[in-house]
Amino acid sequence: MKNDIRHAMRYLMLFFMLISLPFCRAAGQSPTGVLKIFSDDPLVIYVDETHYPQYGQIKLVPGTHWVKAINGEGAKIYSQIVTVKPGEVTSVLIESPHNQAVQSQQALAQSGQAQSSGTSQSVTYGQVANGTLPGHTAAGSQPGNAGTETETVAVPKQSIDIGQVHGRLPADMSGAFGLSFGMSMRDVDQLMAPKAAQAQRNSGYSVYAIPQGSSFYVVECRFIDQKLFQIIVGYVSTTATNDKLKLNKGEVPVPEFNQMLNDVTAIYGSPATAEKIFLSGYSEDDGRLLEALRKKKALMLYTWTDQATGNNIMVGLGYTTAPLAAAIYTSGPMNAEAATRKLKLHAYDYNKSFKDNYFSN
Repeated sequence: MKNDIRHAMRYLMLFFMLISLPFCRAAGQSPTGVLKIFSDDPLVIYVDETHYPQYGQIKLVPGTHWVKAINGEGAKIYSQIVTVKPGEVTSVLIESPHNQAVQSQQALAQSGQAQSSGTSQSVTYGQVANGTLPGHTAAGSQPGNAGTETETVAVPKQSIDIGQVHGRLPADMSGAFGLSFGMSMRDVDQLMAPKAAQAQRNSGYSVYAIPQGSSFYVVECRFIDQKLFQIIVGYVSTTATNDKLKLNKGEVPVPEFNQMLNDVTAIYGSPATAEKIFLSGYSEDDGRLLEALRKKKALMLYTWTDQATGNNIMVGLGYTTAPLAAAIYTSGPMNAEAATRKLKLHAYDYNKSFKDNYFSN
């Protein structure tokens, strides 16, 4: 298995030559939606297995999301698939099974008053905007079912490993995996090497293959003056054949990309900028995403920035020698220094824009 990981890492290292992107701004609004949950009683709310202590206004990537609610007694009283649309508010009313019939209209009226702008969707207990989903009736939505389904409240966890510590990333976007910008190469290696199945240390950057189930993901740490200034986390699709791990170039890691977006959005809120670039007649909904990525005619990029420090995070879906989903954490001040010095690392020119780097390779 270690030989298979080492072989795959040779390809993955090529990915990061192109996908490690300096922070860039894009025009336009980020395509996010809002989920509002209403309840008379305190609840523990999970969306896609991520815990949201504050659930009055949850900003999410558009699409379908699994919403689960647990009451104060540890009983799961709601479990539904809810659709969130870009630029819209989806309201979910979760009632106690004992007073559902009495209070449903009151809570829906409150949800309508709370929505200040935009088109909204209202979702009543046990339903989604377009009606009840077959096979997804929540406990308590039928008479006599109240309290029959119980569940122990789980410790909140993120859906994918992009460097969170106890489910969180630094508020000032200053690192990941317990690493902080400015750390020495030695200190970084002491933290990352024990996590890795394989590690490669090079001049200016180190790469770590981190096991995850039967597969792995790769973390690359980049340095200027021997100090950490960029962390890149990459996921690709892999297959296992005859106990050998191989890259799957025919599958786009869309689930990992969406999970990254969900996790970063859950921590930092809506992205500052968002780009979905499709060139030469390709479009997001034409079913040819793999082809567009392979021909370097498509790229998705979301960015977040901390105004106080200039530190930034990007989540991208692109292609080098295979489709790649990546999260990139960058020090604002140190990245500016890299651009001033016209630094080149792993064939990436920090003096050039992202688009010049990406589309010219």
